[in-house]
Amino acid sequence: MFQDSKLCIEYFKKRNLHKSHVIDVLVEFIFLYDFQNILKGFLKEDVVRRDTIGVVFSSEFDKDDEEYFGENKVLFYYGTDEDGEDIVTHEELYKYVKAACEFYIERHPEQSADTENLLLQIKAKYQES
Repeated sequence: MFQDSKLCIEYFKKRNLHKSHVIDVLVEFIFLYDFQNILKGFLKEDVVRRDTIGVVFSSEFDKDDEEYFGENKVLFYYGTDEDGEDIVTHEELYKYVKAACEFYIERHPEQSADTENLLLQIKAKYQES
């Protein structure tokens, strides 16, 4: 898996996507989780959260909350401290998820139709906001 992870990280970088914690989270989602369910989670704004890995949507907070980090933003965390966080806009989110889907489809062509369908739904959701 280590070699595949390195290839996946390079896949993002070749697409000029460099936010390391977003990449680390998505790579782990691709290889260690049910990626189709992860994509469905992005549609519901309810993606995996553990102590050391996860995704948080700004819509979960009121603008007055101390934790609020901006409108239409998504926080990816990897690790246990604040240095392990990256925040992306909805537009950036789509670019990262698209790259993850493309990499996933290369490895799992039998899942291409379902993955592409979910990606289209994600695009519609996050490109309009």
